[in-house]
Amino acid sequence: MLTDNKNDFLIYVIEEYKFLENKKARETIKLFNENNVFNYVLKNYDALHTMGGRAIADDINLFINRA
Repeated sequence: MLTDNKNDFLIYVIEEYKFLENKKARETIKLFNENNVFNYVLKNYDALHTMGGRAIADDINLFINRA
């Protein structure tokens, strides 16, 4: 079970990503599910939660586009 802080952070990440990348919520969640982004964010919570929205979105894009 996730803590409230981690749940809140996942919501924040979705909202920031969709805003910064000009996507709809449904599209963002689908992208995150297809690329295992939720697990990535939770695994890297300690580092990511200290970053701003743009830096988090950039990090997620790097993760999604990894070779």
